[in-house]
Amino acid sequence: MKRGIDVSSHQGVIDWDAVKGNIDYAIIRCGYGANRESQDDIYFKRNADECTRLGIPFGVYLYSYADNIDWSNSEVEHVLRLVKGYKLEYPIYYDIEDKVQANLSNEALTDIIVNFCDKLEQNGYYVGVYANLNWWNTKLNSERLNAYAKWVARYNSTLGYDAGMWQYTSSGTISGINGNVDMDYCYVDYPEAIKKAGLNGFTKEDSSSETPTEPSPEIPPVTDTNTEIENLKKQIEELKQENKQLQETCQEKALIFTCEKTGTYYIELKEQDKLFYESGKSLS
Repeated sequence: MKRGIDVSSHQGVIDWDAVKGNIDYAIIRCGYGANRESQDDIYFKRNADECTRLGIPFGVYLYSYADNIDWSNSEVEHVLRLVKGYKLEYPIYYDIEDKVQANLSNEALTDIIVNFCDKLEQNGYYVGVYANLNWWNTKLNSERLNAYAKWVARYNSTLGYDAGMWQYTSSGTISGINGNVDMDYCYVDYPEAIKKAGLNGFTKEDSSSETPTEPSPEIPPVTDTNTEIENLKKQIEELKQENKQLQETCQEKALIFTCEKTGTYYIELKEQDKLFYESGKSLS
């Protein structure tokens, strides 16, 4: 289990150097609503750059106002514009909780969420959905949403829901942040899954490079194939001659075994080996 925070412009300028030793990860708001620069989170770039500089794993979320598919498409473009160039070790979350969405039918709201998530997945991102526990139980209870990471807000001593991440308080305190901050627990190793799949700005090579491998032997380039073949043939013939001479030398040699003490001796013989006996004098 990992311990993290989620932040937005509400936390102001964050001292990430002070924060780093107190958390395992962060989820940063990139913006809210449709794809307008005026709706970018004013501290997103700074927060993302600081986490990148310090090696703090992070993901992002976008607060949604979408009440139809077209608006959801604009929110997709909003996220893609802001996260470009970053490597996100945690998912991109769709924050669903606005009052304009409360009046939608469950089916209509699910269609909006699936549209957002599927389009981001098609662009190579690992996607999730955020909402409070009541919404998960009453409005986001479609099985279609089981395909995405789930982040649940419940300010209680227990979560009581099957989810990858739990926002358990909005009144946490962390060195480096003035005022309160949302605190979270994460139960899924998202960084491993994301890197292994080559998502969120990572490639599969990024994951494999973490495990050292033996270097491949250097193979000299072949500039003249015919010449190389002739040289190899000569080397084979030379090896055959050396082997033949070695066999003849071994056949001519004899093993003289002198028994220095009285006892039982064992000699292992292989096929076609010969053994000759000649009595001698004891040395003792």
